[in-house]
Amino acid sequence: MNAGRGTPIRDVAELGRELTAWSAVYEQMTPGLFEGRVREVWIGPGLEVLWEKGSQSVFTSGANAPGMVSIGVPVPPGRAGLYCGMPLAGDAVTCLPGGREFEMFCRGGMDIVSASIAESLLLEAAGQGGEALRAGVAAACSRVLVRPSAAGRLRHGLLEILRALERKPELLDFHASRQAMRDDVLSLALDLLAPGSVRDRWALQPSARGRLVRGVREYVLDHPGAPPSVAELCHRFGVSRRALQYAFEDLAGLGVAQFLRCVRLNGARRDLIAGPAEPAAAIGDIAAHWGFWHLPRFSGYYRGLFGELPSATRRRAATGAGR
Repeated sequence: MNAGRGTPIRDVAELGRELTAWSAVYEQMTPGLFEGRVREVWIGPGLEVLWEKGSQSVFTSGANAPGMVSIGVPVPPGRAGLYCGMPLAGDAVTCLPGGREFEMFCRGGMDIVSASIAESLLLEAAGQGGEALRAGVAAACSRVLVRPSAAGRLRHGLLEILRALERKPELLDFHASRQAMRDDVLSLALDLLAPGSVRDRWALQPSARGRLVRGVREYVLDHPGAPPSVAELCHRFGVSRRALQYAFEDLAGLGVAQFLRCVRLNGARRDLIAGPAEPAAAIGDIAAHWGFWHLPRFSGYYRGLFGELPSATRRRAATGAGR
């Protein structure tokens, strides 16, 4: 998994040469020196995030890997081009099922961020929403989806992950951080590809909702050192992400993601209080251990729940005031 600053490119022919989820040919279409950069990160098996940039207009043709579903979005919202013969602007998202051929023309420069996800991962994350996901992928086959809100969320989410890994590549060394990043990408993909799925039977029966919430709570509390992802809970309990969300909103007053986040924040707090016994454990490492790969966001969540910053907790623990 390469989480570095990306590979600088001086020749358009070099683009895509070392990519492992794609087989594509890149051709420069406007005159001038070419400057580009490629950053490819694998967040565990079956999930690749890719950021490609080029200073000239570029025509690309090829295919993604079989068994992968690829979604992408232009980084500058105003940048225009063509994807499989359809207009591609900043408010649109490209979608390509596994092993399918595509053509893309980026006018005035190339700047695209994308995610390629194993279909098996998506189906596992979708749970009982798997049929809606298959329908969404089939409907979006080699097409451009004009969904401004979804495009903005996808762009922001993927770039945030890549920039965090550029600042701190070792985040991928923490299982909980990899899992949290993976879950973020899966959530973005499912919201895009299966937006119209309806509540399933779990979400419609109050008794089933109660059993589901109790079961999830017990399971999470039984695994305080390794809180499961939403995708894992869906797989374990055989429900869709939406059914899980509706159940927690209706019966617990908060979403399942918020519940999982509170469990992880409390775990991080316990480690911060125990910090003086392990002075080498940096706050950032503790946060990453509990799946918080974005340190400023971790601090915001932490202060929102506990009314103080993580550094304040550690200082009090060091002086004995918090014991």
